[in-house]
Parts: sequence; structure tokens; C-alpha cells
Amino acid sequence: MPISELPITVAECKSLLLERFRSGGYGLSSSDKEGYRVLCYYHGAFLFVAVGDDGTSVLHLPTDEIVLNYIWAREGVQMDLEWEDGQPRWRYALTPEEQLESWQKVLTRLTPVTDSTRRFVASTLAGLAAIANRPG
Repeated sequence: MPISELPITVAECKSLLLERFRSGGYGLSSSDKEGYRVLCYYHGAFLFVAVGDDGTSVLHLPTDEIVLNYIWAREGVQMDLEWEDGQPRWRYALTPEEQLESWQKVLTRLTPVTDSTRRFVASTLAGLAAIANRPG
């Protein structure tokens, strides 16, 4: 999404983010040498699915508020080192402008959900379902 088209309020950013997720066409994903992670809307549910060196996890985020809080905790929180009276201090609170910038940044990180992403989520869920269906 071009910067010129980004929403100009935090509420608009959150609304557009949820709308894009619910379309089923967009998600947030990341990968590195330790694994692959995706947050998407799959079969009517917000899911965070991760597979990596430390194992497999699926997190169902049941409400809009929980999804937005989860994203904010992972993407929006920022720490700044400030000097106060000659002493370093971490600042966690963001100004309203910084909050808007953080939510806009999340929107620019949305990527299309591809068939391979859907297969990844489906196969991860199927693998966990197979474990759940094992006899005693």
C-alpha cells in the first residue's frame, strides 16, 4: 500500500487491517532460519501459525480486540532509550503520532495470502488434528 493511501487515524488503520484480514487475501508473515510464522484469517478464524526449530504452534485469536492487541504487542511496541538527568531510561509509551506511524507500518507489512500459505496453515492444522485423534 503506497504511503499516500495510508489511513490518517489509528482507528482507520485498525479497521482497514481487520477488513484486509477478513477478506482472506492478506496476512502478516515472517520467516528466518528458525522457522515460518503467519497471522491470517482462515475459515472464519484469526490464526497465528508458527513452525520452526522450537516446534509447532497454533494460536486462535477469537476477537478483533485480541487480534489487534496481539499485533500491537508483536509489531507496534517500541522502546526508545532516553537520557534523563544524565541517566539512560527506556521509554515504552508512544506519542499519538508514533502510534499512528506504527499502525501504518503494520499495514505496509501485509502480504497477499497465497495458495502455499493456505496449504501451510491447512497442513499444520491437519498435523495437530492427527495428534488429537490418536488413541489414548
